Amino acid sequence: MAMKAPTGQDIELTSIERTLIDITVRPAYSGGVPHVLEAYKRALDHISVPKLLALLAEFDYTYPYHQSIGFYLKRAKYPKSDQLLARANGVNFNFYLCHGLRNPAFDVDWKIFFPQSLM
Repeated sequence: MAMKAPTGQDIELTSIERTLIDITVRPAYSGGVPHVLEAYKRALDHISVPKLLALLAEFDYTYPYHQSIGFYLKRAKYPKSDQLLARANGVNFNFYLCHGLRNPAFDVDWKIFFPQSLM
């Protein structure tokens, strides 16, 4: 989507849904997992989970990022219906929310290892 900057220059913007995917895939770029979770909480009334998951499908990632998204949706208290949409691709793999976790906690529902600080 294009928009005019205060300087009058045309700039390209992305959607909130795309941003949430980007920071889910690379949480370190947004300050880490706690900041990603906060972004999901703040986006609760501003996004379309079906749109977010449709975008994710378009990117055709090898890794099961839908599990990470489902974890964030659960932790950010999104409706169960939204969480079920994320579960549609299955929860088949144990997966890490970010790189370099030491002594992580594990969410059985989403098969996600996550930082203990989110407990």
